[in-house]
Amino acid sequence: MLNYAWFIFLTPIIFAPISVIAGKRSKVTAGILASLSIFISLILSIIVWLNIRGTSTPIYQTYNWFDNINAGIYVDHLAVVMVLMVSFVSLMIHLFAMYYMKDDPRKNTYFGETALFTGGMLGLILASNLLEFFLFWELVGLCSYLLIGFWFFKPNAASAAKKAFIVTRVGDLLFIIGLAVLYSLLTVRGVSSPLSIPYLINNAHTIATEIGAQNLTIIGLLFLGGAAGKSAQFPLHVWIPDAMEGPTTVSALIHAATMVTAGVYLIARVLPLYANATPLAAESVLYIGAFTALFAGTIGIVVNDLKRILAYSTISQIGYMMAALGMVSTFGESVIGYSIYHLVVHAVFKALLFMSAGVILLTLMELRDVKKMGGLWKRMPVTISLMFIGSITLAAIPPTAAFFSKDTIIDVAYNYFIMNGSNVYSILPWIFLVIGALMTALYTFRMFFLVALGKPRSKLAEEAKDPPMVVLIPLMILAFLSLTLGLIQYRFYDFIVPDTTRVVVPLFIEYTPLTMVVIGVLITIGLYATTRWQRMNYDRNPVYRLLKAKYFLDALFTRVIAERVILPLSSGVSRLEKGFSISIEGTGKVAMGFGGVLRRIENGVVEYYFVFLIAGVAILMLLLELLGGI
Repeated sequence: MLNYAWFIFLTPIIFAPISVIAGKRSKVTAGILASLSIFISLILSIIVWLNIRGTSTPIYQTYNWFDNINAGIYVDHLAVVMVLMVSFVSLMIHLFAMYYMKDDPRKNTYFGETALFTGGMLGLILASNLLEFFLFWELVGLCSYLLIGFWFFKPNAASAAKKAFIVTRVGDLLFIIGLAVLYSLLTVRGVSSPLSIPYLINNAHTIATEIGAQNLTIIGLLFLGGAAGKSAQFPLHVWIPDAMEGPTTVSALIHAATMVTAGVYLIARVLPLYANATPLAAESVLYIGAFTALFAGTIGIVVNDLKRILAYSTISQIGYMMAALGMVSTFGESVIGYSIYHLVVHAVFKALLFMSAGVILLTLMELRDVKKMGGLWKRMPVTISLMFIGSITLAAIPPTAAFFSKDTIIDVAYNYFIMNGSNVYSILPWIFLVIGALMTALYTFRMFFLVALGKPRSKLAEEAKDPPMVVLIPLMILAFLSLTLGLIQYRFYDFIVPDTTRVVVPLFIEYTPLTMVVIGVLITIGLYATTRWQRMNYDRNPVYRLLKAKYFLDALFTRVIAERVILPLSSGVSRLEKGFSISIEGTGKVAMGFGGVLRRIENGVVEYYFVFLIAGVAILMLLLELLGGI
């Protein structure tokens, strides 16, 4: 008998086609059905949480799928926190999307795809086997492609969808190679279910002994490649800013509840493997995450597109989560709590920010340039106040939840340096994350001040107004949580990993991130809370041009790798394949011709056969005579 936890992900998947079909008759029905399915998932997630919160025994139900691959569900404390977050935040976004998408003629298709998207993410979280995990991983990728390109009639949207699909396929290829390597190494050693998640996380030390820490490191690096693709980490981050061409509610789903959190969850799910590999595996997660947190923040300070600023903030904040997981070799599995706590907090305030942006863009007819906004706090006081709460949370200003979640990760990075003091490079993650806090304050308040303060800089901004209050209820709920989730910090840590060590650092280190935030706020007040920014011209500044060009990575991938490497290589392979096909076809023609000659012999005339028999015997005797003479 199926455990009810199965229906956490099955319900949205089942409702997805129903929403599409029923929504053809009544467009409102699609949104109601999709939201209802996710509400059911949320209720089931709460029931599961109530059942396992006082025990360390997970819900584990599995069935043989084929050969030595089982499929099932595995629900431990980590998984239940994730399904609670995904179902709750997704429900808030779906409720808001009923307003945001109200005039779209294809909204039944939209809600069917978003329900499937959410169901795919929930299935990924609950999967008990990495192959099953990978199938849901691909379903999430497919849905993101469909939703980013939902407005396919816009060339930019269609192009962005293809870019997202192709870039994430690079990571997915690395991930599936890692799965193949792990499967083959464990199958050879007689493991009955080599990709079972409970087996992998409970026997990580034994696995490292059997297959070797070096092999486990290779597998970990391949998994990291997959996670970097899905979670937009350097250098596979280039798809996510372009993904803003889809509906804003899609951006909220991708950035807050589904797609980009999948890579973080993958690393957290199999983190014991990293703990038992060589230090290279975990350190790669740490340094890539910390570098990405700073790297994306520097680009965010020069972007003018409202949604893209939020996109770069997502890349940066995911970097903090990855960096926390990368310190597993020093702090053990406690780092899962640090990472996932920030993931949950980020999901809440990022959904709030994107939905606030959605209200603004809907009012301003999709005007996205923050330099053309201004003065919206007076015209949209409720919406902008909600956006302000999201902004101060993103910047980690106390007492918002991110002050507790993000600053704790920075403190852990400092302790990492202290405990690895013989390695001079171990200070780099802390430096990257601290400067990243400064960058966060700069791009966040630059965005907010340009949107909210001053005088309107366009006619659309002059005519802006708040939507009906009922539309803003989901945003208000998220704003409340953004301000109060810090209260559960230590309970959260202990729920994920009991008896998590409390982080203790010197007082000046503890307040260094907050000092950076204050400096960033003061800089943005001086520049963007006034009209001073309008008199500045950075076009000739080489640093500004470098940041504006996004460090030329898009140009590298498009003009060099794609156009000068991949295209010629594809052309060469195509020619080789064509030549091979011609040679195969030529061989076939020769065989057919020879067969045609032989068919003429088989004409049914006995005399004809007799002549060939005599000729054949004569030739055979002649050969024998010649050979005998030799």
